[in-house]
Amino acid sequence: MSGLGIGVDLGSLLPADLPDGREAVAEGKALAAGLTREPSLFCRENGVGSEREWRERARAEGIACTCMNIGLANWPDTREAIGRIYEDALSRGVRPPDRFNLIAERRMGLPKAKRAEAPQETGPALWTEQDWHELANAAPIQPEAADNMIGGPGSVENAVDALRVGITHIGVLSQYSWRWPYWDDEVSQTMAVLKAAGLLAAFKDEGVCFDSYLEDGYPGVFHDYASYVGWSMLERHISESLIGAAYSCSWGGLTQDPVIKSAVTLALDAVNPDRVPAGFVQGDTIGNTPDFDSNMAVVSTDVLFMKMVDRRYRLGGAPIAVPVTETERIPSWQEVATVQTISRRLEEYVPMVEPSVDWGTIEAMRDRLVAGGRAFFDSALRGLAAAGIDTTDPARLLLILKRLGANRCEELFGAGEPDADFPRGRRPILQTDLVKNTMVQREELLAELGKRGGEEAIRGMKVLVSSTDVHEFASFLLASTLEAAGTDVIDFGINRDPEDIVKAVIESDADAVVVTTHNGVARSFGQRLMSELGAADAGSVPVFMGGVLNEDVDGSEIPIDVRSDLNAGGIRTPETIDRLVDALVEHRGGGVAA
Repeated sequence: MSGLGIGVDLGSLLPADLPDGREAVAEGKALAAGLTREPSLFCRENGVGSEREWRERARAEGIACTCMNIGLANWPDTREAIGRIYEDALSRGVRPPDRFNLIAERRMGLPKAKRAEAPQETGPALWTEQDWHELANAAPIQPEAADNMIGGPGSVENAVDALRVGITHIGVLSQYSWRWPYWDDEVSQTMAVLKAAGLLAAFKDEGVCFDSYLEDGYPGVFHDYASYVGWSMLERHISESLIGAAYSCSWGGLTQDPVIKSAVTLALDAVNPDRVPAGFVQGDTIGNTPDFDSNMAVVSTDVLFMKMVDRRYRLGGAPIAVPVTETERIPSWQEVATVQTISRRLEEYVPMVEPSVDWGTIEAMRDRLVAGGRAFFDSALRGLAAAGIDTTDPARLLLILKRLGANRCEELFGAGEPDADFPRGRRPILQTDLVKNTMVQREELLAELGKRGGEEAIRGMKVLVSSTDVHEFASFLLASTLEAAGTDVIDFGINRDPEDIVKAVIESDADAVVVTTHNGVARSFGQRLMSELGAADAGSVPVFMGGVLNEDVDGSEIPIDVRSDLNAGGIRTPETIDRLVDALVEHRGGGVAA
């Protein structure tokens, strides 16, 4: 069977010997019998057994909750930052954050035996039992074991460690779509995720939740917000119906329009029958600019609307105020503390502003999204079943969705009407902010390039585009702009290792390599890439890097800019895509690239 008109036998996407996912879930549940759990400091001080219990109490009593992201160069620095942020809030007379997401480095997604040898990235890693204990007891702020905890091949070990110390929100299911450094065994990764999820399911009645941040998975590159809602329903179905865990759906970082964000938040709540509180609603990460002062307007507007929605509809969520510097680098603890104070102060304005908002318009938008989301969900389950996929097995359902990819999932299951004028063949019910902004930016870039001329020099030039991390839209903007400018783009995808890129360069006979990076590995990744290219006699292929070009160094609390080191190593670092095109033109014409 070709399967849903895409010319692909869906059954062929699954290995013939794929184990039954239900057995992995059962193994995870069996682990619970020997696991001793201790309450976190936050739960002890608030007299609750879990974060879910606290959030449900807060929802009932009208208590506003907040969340923060934190992850400095290492765990000692991060632990100190958590304590300082707590004390800073008290000194300013505001209530400290209710919870924090640990933004751990990507090595934490690997099995423990593989972590020390993997490349170091930005963010802390937890190496000892004491580190885990401190995570739950550094301050009376409830932690989520967030980035790189569940989703990768190290999921089971992380779930065990987190549960032992009293962490009751553990994620991130959406990160199952990721690839971890030097790990390509998707079957063992799938089984690890399901076993860890089964362990969480065993403690569902004690308030333990399986968190997912939608934008870390395929919704982060969807074109339609209705697809977000439908995807959350698929994740909820897998988590709750097939595994038995409580699913907590977080989202929000890639949306700038506060009205749209309000509607999507309400739509996600409408398809949440048990009303499991969202772990967090992420603050706007795409509206900021390099002008840090002007970003205060973004924080204030974004947080005010998130808080108004939460208060009016009693959601029990926890908005994240994004520090104004995050677009450029990992924020310091002082910058996190500042926006937490702003967030608390904005709570005073919520009751003044909320009655003036046209909630009827937002609710109508919500209802359209819910209808579209349900159509996406129903189409996915019906279509996969019709193609012979056992949709009662969580392993088969997870792996087939992963291997289909974001584009095909939305093309196949999207709720919008067919329309060839849109990139995925459907007219979105509500187009996502990031796609809209990206396409506008792309057209502006192409118009600017058209004025300059010179693109004829790179017509047909084979340019390999890749990324060191999960930020797909940076690669999408690069690839689509370069393709429109006339180059032959080789889209090598995200989360790639240097050795993989070199192999692809040789196999494709690429004329140039463009790498985007946002995970604090610019210098080490660039050095390794250049070394591997040299060893493969491909050192003459020019390499360009862009994005967040920084890395942790000893003695600095925050990553430092490493452009000069990259340039010294032969890597060019044009600051914008139009300058990248200029550099490619100069290289092709025999000049010196910028």
